[in-house]
Amino acid sequence: MPVSRNWSAAHFEVPASPGRVIMVIMDYLQIMDLTGEMPPNLARLASEGAIALMNANTGGSIIPENTHATMGWGSHAAANNTAAQVFAASEKVEKGTASDEYLRRTGFLPPKDSLVYLDIARLGLINKKNGPAVVPGALGDRLHEAGYRTAVLGNSDDHVGPGRQAVSIVMDGRGIVDAGSVSNGVTRREKEFIGGISTDYEGILEEYEKLPADVKLVAVDLGDLSRLQRAREYMDREHWSSWRARIILRADHFLGNLMGRVDKNRDLIMLVCPTPGDNGDKKDRLSPVLMCGGGVTGGLLVTPTTRRPGIIMNVDIAPTVLNYLGLSRPENFTGQPALVIPGSFGIKSLADMYRILEVVYEARPFIQKGYVMFQLFLLAVSLCFIFLKKSGKDYLKPFFLSVMAVPLSYLLAPLLPPGGIAALGLSVIAITLFLAFASLSVYKRWGIDSFLFICAITMTAISADIVAGSPLQRVSVLGYDPIVGARFYGLGNEYMGVLIGSTLVGTTALIQAVYPKYRFIIPASGAVYLFITYLVAAPQLGTNVGGTLAAASAFLVTYLLIRGISINWRRVSAIVCAVALVALAFILYDSGRPPQFQSHIGRTTELINRGGLDVVAGIISRKSEMNIKLIRYTVWSRIFLASLAMLALLFYRPKGVMEGLRNRNPYLFRGLVGVITGSIVAFIFNDSGVVAAATTMIFGAPPLIYLVLEEMEGRCGERV
Repeated sequence: MPVSRNWSAAHFEVPASPGRVIMVIMDYLQIMDLTGEMPPNLARLASEGAIALMNANTGGSIIPENTHATMGWGSHAAANNTAAQVFAASEKVEKGTASDEYLRRTGFLPPKDSLVYLDIARLGLINKKNGPAVVPGALGDRLHEAGYRTAVLGNSDDHVGPGRQAVSIVMDGRGIVDAGSVSNGVTRREKEFIGGISTDYEGILEEYEKLPADVKLVAVDLGDLSRLQRAREYMDREHWSSWRARIILRADHFLGNLMGRVDKNRDLIMLVCPTPGDNGDKKDRLSPVLMCGGGVTGGLLVTPTTRRPGIIMNVDIAPTVLNYLGLSRPENFTGQPALVIPGSFGIKSLADMYRILEVVYEARPFIQKGYVMFQLFLLAVSLCFIFLKKSGKDYLKPFFLSVMAVPLSYLLAPLLPPGGIAALGLSVIAITLFLAFASLSVYKRWGIDSFLFICAITMTAISADIVAGSPLQRVSVLGYDPIVGARFYGLGNEYMGVLIGSTLVGTTALIQAVYPKYRFIIPASGAVYLFITYLVAAPQLGTNVGGTLAAASAFLVTYLLIRGISINWRRVSAIVCAVALVALAFILYDSGRPPQFQSHIGRTTELINRGGLDVVAGIISRKSEMNIKLIRYTVWSRIFLASLAMLALLFYRPKGVMEGLRNRNPYLFRGLVGVITGSIVAFIFNDSGVVAAATTMIFGAPPLIYLVLEEMEGRCGERV
């Protein structure tokens, strides 16, 4: 990865007397537009200011109404089909003025020179499913509470109708913006441009000069890229591209004029692209953000939300504005203020990082589907060998080892030179074959069990990656990525399952091999379980709460079993209490840390403290919906359910085989019981539980099937 700076070195020195925040909106601008030979003022912004890629997820689809609302309200929101209903209070509408219509809808008469969001009442209904954290107009409300005013200049109107979604960023909870112009005064007629309407950049600058001094936040919608984007399917491709380049040059000229009108020591310019670009060939998934002005040094933007240098979220924009103006963020905000990692940094490296993330994102469904289908095929073939009572363990062993080696291959693949989807797939296959061959070789040469070898190196590699800040998981096919945006740091659910499964099978296989000759191996395994639980739970490493519950449950059950302590209902109750206490201890520790250092669980706890049972109900509902959705649609549910079904079947047929296996391999069998325990707990307590459960079972099903085949061959030999 080209971008690998430590986020903890980030800071943001806000001026003692901050001026104004000017948010310049260029919807659909792409990171690739900023590579190569940039126009002079954009180049100046990029070199003197801080840059990042922004996740654009919303509470609905990724469309301009939703992306702008999310940016201004500080939480994932939706505002579908409302951006057309925004006018100056004095502007003529169908039945009188916008002020009259606003009065009819709200019972409130807006200030004379204000802008009004007529569909403000609908926003609450639209966002009902998104929970109590969504508060329309939250940023504007906070600014008004502090006595500051807001303004919007420009629009994205075209020949079809109004496009005034920029107002949703700065309006207050009543849908009011104090000043600005979003009507004809900021556009002009241009016959050569598609639709005949384009941005009047000089008009916007004139309106900017008229703004009162107490306007602390100005959103400037340059609009033309939005108009061009909506017309793309009606235009010749080369002509469309030519206009796109021309619009970017016009915007660059505007930025130069704007920078000449601001106090660079007190004012903050933010160039934001709420909706990712689409050039016709491929739609972007992340959009560029640039900040320049007071307190901002050249470098990378980062936030405590992501902890990834060069990556922020759209919900971080509103907290950044408030932080710059010296205001605290509202309780409902889910984002955090942006910080700057100072230093010389080329935007090309950011573009290179985006290309790598994009390849992983696009490759993930193909590679993972192939992996799961291979596992299902191997399970089916194994069943045939078992029930036809054929000797097949030696034939199937390399394939079992390959299945178990794939997660480590996913983790190591980013260490190889980057390429496209095909190159990534070939890298995974090559590493998998090497690991399978190596595991067979160490058994032949040194007598080290092949399954033990795979588990040990997998556990070690994942643990080392976590301690190092998870640089490999961040770009792994089995990891998380900023495009999906579900997680940005720490241990993801997929590798959490892999870590638990590989640790349990690896340690119990080792105990099976060397105990009782080396009696210290059991307490040593207990120490390993404690260490792995810490890695999963530690807030500074990115707490995985569901993973903490799964790890603590699985490790505690396994440790009791290998110590010869049977599990009864009384001990089950004790295990549940112990696991809950472990999770609670880490949650309380994280909640007590400063907000900028808290993990997502600390911030969630803060929301629960403020929102009460409604927030808890929303979290439970969201996690349940996610699990149900994943069970229905993800390929991981197939392998999880198939593995569970096969394990259940093997406990009954062939008759007596499982009992014989337990007698011959008592410690490894207990480890497999722990794997099943961890898998079930992970399924229940994670919002993508079926994925975590399936990856845990990767290290349960193959060794168990191999041992069943081995047990059957032993029985046949005894009968002969």
